[in-house]
Amino acid sequence: MTQDTALLELDADARRDSPGSTFLAIGGTAAVSAVVEEFYIRLLADPATAGFFEPMLAADGLSSLKRHQILLLTKVLGGPDRYAGRDLQAAHAHLGVTEDAYRRVSLHLLTVMHDFKVPMDVLMAVDGILRSVAPLIVSAGAGAYGADR
Repeated sequence: MTQDTALLELDADARRDSPGSTFLAIGGTAAVSAVVEEFYIRLLADPATAGFFEPMLAADGLSSLKRHQILLLTKVLGGPDRYAGRDLQAAHAHLGVTEDAYRRVSLHLLTVMHDFKVPMDVLMAVDGILRSVAPLIVSAGAGAYGADR
């Protein structure tokens, strides 16, 4: 993925505004971008999740989606908040995301982050965030994400 100017500025802004952030501690933009790249490779290779991305692939919108994901993860990890995409509920309402699909996507993200040696406390925090936003994304086969765990 090529880096646009806004992404390249994230590290400098984080060093200035939030030098102790998890975003910087795990490697900043380069690390988050690498995680996002691998995350989408796995999502597209998984028959249970690939179908959700076919419209994006057909419209050549995957690079835009990856950029949004980088900005969202940067924000979640305490880096600069440059995410300007639609809110999660609006962005996912038309997709019919089931609880099972959401869990699978969440597991892919957490597994990729683990594979990239993200510390356990960060993985646990990201898992908590994924659980908290699930009701905004899951629209079919409803049920509270994590309620049965």
